[in-house]
Parts: sequence; C-alpha cells; structure tokens
Amino acid sequence: MLVDLHSDSLIEQYTNGIRDFSSTILMGDSLCELLLNGINFEQANLARVNMSLTQFRGSNLRGANLSQGLLWRTDFMDACLEVANLSQSKLIRATLTRANLKQAQLAKADLRVANLRAASCPGANLAGADLRYSDLTGINLKGANLTGADLTGADLTGADLSGAILTGTILRQVDLSQVILKDVDWNHRHINVLENNPVLTATE
Repeated sequence: MLVDLHSDSLIEQYTNGIRDFSSTILMGDSLCELLLNGINFEQANLARVNMSLTQFRGSNLRGANLSQGLLWRTDFMDACLEVANLSQSKLIRATLTRANLKQAQLAKADLRVANLRAASCPGANLAGADLRYSDLTGINLKGANLTGADLTGADLTGADLSGAILTGTILRQVDLSQVILKDVDWNHRHINVLENNPVLTATE
C-alpha cells in the first residue's frame, strides 16, 4: 500500500535511523542537498520531486517512479534503479556510476554530462534521451532502446551495445573503435564508418 509522506517527516525519520520508505508517495515534494545513502525507496512514487545535489549511494529505488524529477547532480552511485521510471527526468551531471538500471525507463531523460561509468543498463529504454557528452565508459547497454537518443560527444570506451536498437541514434563525435556492436539494430540506416577513422560521421 502506498503511503503519503512529507519530506520533513521523512528527513526526521531518516535522521533517527529509519531507512525503509518503500511504497512512499512524495509527489512534487523536495529532497534537495541531502545525504540519504542506503535508503529504501522501492516502489516509491517520487514523480516530479526535486532531489538535486542529494546522495543516494547504495540505495534501493527498484521500481520507483522518478519521472519528470529534477535530479541535477544527484548521486546514485551503486544504487539499484532496476525497472525504475526516470522518463523525462532532468539528470544533468548526475552520477550513476555502477548503478543498476536494468530495464529502467529513461525515455526523453536529460542525461547531459552524466556519469554512467560501468552502469548496468540491459534492456533499458533510452528512446529520445539526451546523453550528450556523458561518460558511458564500460556501460552495459545490451538490448537497450536508444532510438532517437543523442550521444554526441559521449565516451563509449568499452561499452557493450550488443543487440541495442540504434535507429536514428545521433553518434556525432563518438569513437566506436572500442565498442561491442554485435547484432545492433540500425534499422537499415545508412551509416558511414571510415576504414581508418572509427568515428561515426553521419546518422542522417
């Protein structure tokens, strides 16, 4: 059962050692500039919540609804965001290092200059997401949907995109020489990768 809770009450309870806030409703509230490491927000409704500059390191947000949230510089290092809904969230400069984003919904999310080093995102939906100049070093994007996503200038060194959908994906200034592209779905787009230049030069 979902339980309504105000941010002031949550912060007080967290300070007193409580960590389980699963199935909590905090829609439209604010949790800015806090240390909430190890918190349990599984299946919580955090839609449109402002959580900028807050740390959620090692936290459990599995199945949580963070859609349309303001998550500027939010720290999700080592957090579980499996099957979470982050659609249309503002994750500019967010830290998602080693985060579990398996089958997460990130459609139209703003992930510019975000850090997703070694993040696990198999089956994630990143259709229309803005990943310009993000750090995707060693990321697992197996079977992910990147339809129409913008990866201009992103670092994909060591990334695994096996079976990913890259229809209309923008890959300007991206070096694909160290990227696993097995069984990628380009949807018959005309791609020009020069033999001596592994940078993708055109997506139109």
